[in-house]
Amino acid sequence: MSQKLQKLLILTFLMGTLCLNPCFPQEEIPDLSRVKIISTHVAGNIYMLEATEDVAGNIAVSVGPDGILMVDTQFAPLGKLILAELRKICPGKTDIKYVINTHYHQDHTHGNLFFGKSALIIAHENAMGRLLDLPRYAQPTITFNQQLSLYFNGEEIKIIHYPPGHTDSDAVVFFTKSNVVHLGDLLNSGNWSFPTVDLEGGGSVTGMLRNIEDLIRIIPAGAKIIPGHYELSDLEGLKATRDMLVETISLVKRKKAAGLSLEQIKKEGLPPKYKDWGRGYTNAETWIENIYMGLEKESSLDKKFNK
Repeated sequence: MSQKLQKLLILTFLMGTLCLNPCFPQEEIPDLSRVKIISTHVAGNIYMLEATEDVAGNIAVSVGPDGILMVDTQFAPLGKLILAELRKICPGKTDIKYVINTHYHQDHTHGNLFFGKSALIIAHENAMGRLLDLPRYAQPTITFNQQLSLYFNGEEIKIIHYPPGHTDSDAVVFFTKSNVVHLGDLLNSGNWSFPTVDLEGGGSVTGMLRNIEDLIRIIPAGAKIIPGHYELSDLEGLKATRDMLVETISLVKRKKAAGLSLEQIKKEGLPPKYKDWGRGYTNAETWIENIYMGLEKESSLDKKFNK
């Protein structure tokens, strides 16, 4: 997600006014005029397509005798650039059979408007509920609740829904033979940006941590991990994110319980070890605020259900 859109999203849901409609006005689509699409062979049949300037989420592509399957679609105006890159990967074959959306956010689904005219779109049922303002052809055709498998290009492709984390519509895609996993925005690789939890989109700060811990247990050794944003990663990169989540969530929780206000916690900041984190769209202050508001929401829900 672009820096402008990400900051807008964070600010709005922290104010409690986020519209659940992901179809932002056209003027809020970032400037795509200088964007290029870069492909990287990951393993087996799988490639990663990345938009320069981090204006959109990473795409995974499975290419082979059955055709092409895409995970996420970026923005519709980038559709022709994506097709041109696909022609380099598999000349003469740009028949896209399936699109899988990892969640509902615009920088992962707006391209449904381009690719949905010919491909079948698959997403979790909660994503479907948040994409209803798109034209019917750009909405999911196939939805699932817990898990779905496709057998495509010589391997089983498992799509598993995880409980609320980044959103309530997160789907993780396992390319089982190629040993590649697409995590969507459950992971931003490296330290360029802290995570984002979309609270109004059903996300959960502690849920994201639980999901990452579960994924560390089940992702096979040697797997390549395609994150929602930034460069390819692996289990070590995922563990580094897990460690950061454990420490930063615990820190904010502890200070909040001691009676410190959000502004006081932001002023004290994070430990020096995180000074190089958050140079991108989610900096330390924004992440602290996201954690604090997420804990507030979870506390409110606990009180509601324990009445």
